[in-house]
Amino acid sequence: MGQSINKASLKKQKAAVPVLVTLVLILVIADGYFLPSSPFFGKVYAAAKSPNKTIALTFDGGANEPYTSEILNILSSYNIRATFFVVGENAELYPDVVNKIISDGNVIGNDSYSYDPNHALTSFGIKDMERAEDAIFDVAGVKPHLYCPPHGKKSPWELDGVKDAGMIEVTWNVSANDRHTGAYFGKPTPEEYASEIVKDAKPGGIILLHDGNGVLHNSPKSDESITVQALPLIIEQLRAQGYQFVTVPTLLNVPAYNK
Repeated sequence: MGQSINKASLKKQKAAVPVLVTLVLILVIADGYFLPSSPFFGKVYAAAKSPNKTIALTFDGGANEPYTSEILNILSSYNIRATFFVVGENAELYPDVVNKIISDGNVIGNDSYSYDPNHALTSFGIKDMERAEDAIFDVAGVKPHLYCPPHGKKSPWELDGVKDAGMIEVTWNVSANDRHTGAYFGKPTPEEYASEIVKDAKPGGIILLHDGNGVLHNSPKSDESITVQALPLIIEQLRAQGYQFVTVPTLLNVPAYNK
């Protein structure tokens, strides 16, 4: 009787092994897809090893007026250069703003053409990235070397496409709750938003901020006033800690643009 029970228990344990392995595999794949800094599918630049207190500000999802211009004015007033990951369709919508980003000494990166949230699931994402590269070149005369996947989502073929295009994939390791409910049980105040950024900042970090929400414009979802209001607080508090702001290419020691 005891042997029968042991055999039954052993059978159950053996049957559970494939299920556990499948669950672990699903979790690992999900980690690679959803976690911006995950290197599971390939090389991703989410930060740099830096002995100095250097850090990079990035702005994602734009251009988007009036917020991008307001951010540019703030950066200029603090004599800071940043990296703007520009959506291709927005480059066509705001060509003067995109050119001002460059003329002010900032760097432009590729943020896809359509900012599709599930771009990485199919080959569409690669085509969308290439379309954005063409749109940015037509508007500003540069071909970004940096690509930031929309929403930080990645896949093996998407990363291969980035590599084949001679680009590198850049994400982030510092961000704040600027879009979702969560720690603040609602949209945070600029002070709370800045505090989230500052407390997580580390030397060599890449900070994610937003000047737009993809191709959405003139709607509550594209309102990036919180970034505008929090940016001076972030700059002043990090400077008080001894941080120096640089562009992502400077931080990573890579070119800003391809020839």
